[in-house]
Amino acid sequence: MSDRPAPNPGSNPLEPCKLQALAEELGDSRLAQRFFSTYLAMLPGRLLKLSNGLGRHDLDASMDAVLSLKISSAMVGAVETETQCRAIEMMIREDHFDTAVEALPELRKSTDRCFAAGPQLLGTVGDTSCRSPRNPASGRP
Repeated sequence: MSDRPAPNPGSNPLEPCKLQALAEELGDSRLAQRFFSTYLAMLPGRLLKLSNGLGRHDLDASMDAVLSLKISSAMVGAVETETQCRAIEMMIREDHFDTAVEALPELRKSTDRCFAAGPQLLGTVGDTSCRSPRNPASGRP
């Protein structure tokens, strides 16, 4: 479903360097922290919206919900959640709504892990450990 390897559920559900990169792009770690806090606060509503759309086999509502969650997850480094959203997106595109509904419990577990790991990650925004020695300003090679 995705060209990325499946994430290890026991690993950190959040990739701190992605959030750090967002902070650097925004030029302000507080804005990245606020975005991440909003992301976490919106997780339950986004899951409910996705669940409702899938339950009604509503293509537009389901796609809107899964794409919103996928993109915001990518921005904050919620790689496992992003990967699961990609899989559900493909199920929706292929009109496999029942299979997508069956995938929701694992997506919920992933978002629960993000929610649990969130406070710890918020404290690392602005940390320099993500920066590459070749390009210390951006953290990228």
